[in-house]
Amino acid sequence: SRQSALFADIYPPFRSRGLMASYYEKIDSVDCDRAIVDACREAVKGQGDGRVSVDDAQKVFTKIADGGVETQTERWTVRYCLSLFKFTEAAMDWISEQCPKIKQAEGDEEPAAKKPKTEDSTSYYETIDGLECDRAIVDSCRTAIEGKGDGRVSLDDAKEVFAKAADAGKVTRTERWTMRYCLTEFNWTEPAADWIIEAMEKVPQES
Repeated sequence: SRQSALFADIYPPFRSRGLMASYYEKIDSVDCDRAIVDACREAVKGQGDGRVSVDDAQKVFTKIADGGVETQTERWTVRYCLSLFKFTEAAMDWISEQCPKIKQAEGDEEPAAKKPKTEDSTSYYETIDGLECDRAIVDSCRTAIEGKGDGRVSLDDAKEVFAKAADAGKVTRTERWTMRYCLTEFNWTEPAADWIIEAMEKVPQES
């Protein structure tokens, strides 16, 4: 409100809390970097075919790399953006290749996508970058790219991955964030990425 805004201007501690609050945007129970999300929103606003192009991706990347490191919050924000906004295949490849080149902060570890699938991995969940993810979905993506074609998740592969995500006829928060992770860590063909993003939106969502 105008009154609370004036109070924040008068009393600095409230102003600083307001700035921090505006820096983050709570999305699906996870804090995301508002500037990165806004850059993607701007990129698709009333332009062309509504896709994030390579030029757009470069602008988004400047928001990610502005501090010289990519934080855990920024990594999950990028994963969210790749699942919400439609990137061209070239743009998705470009930003997925550039982000790992920045110094990684908070929970910097080998991406789970590069870890081999092991037979004794029986736990339903796999903790990735501080969040619990659905192991079956990640393993399905790993299987899809193992020694096949150009190492991309194809449209047929996407349908198999989706079957793991929607196996209960609904999609949970854990499954949504797992899919966001997979769209970033694995290379997808443009039709496959488009298809699974749209398919995920059509399934009943569990909070």
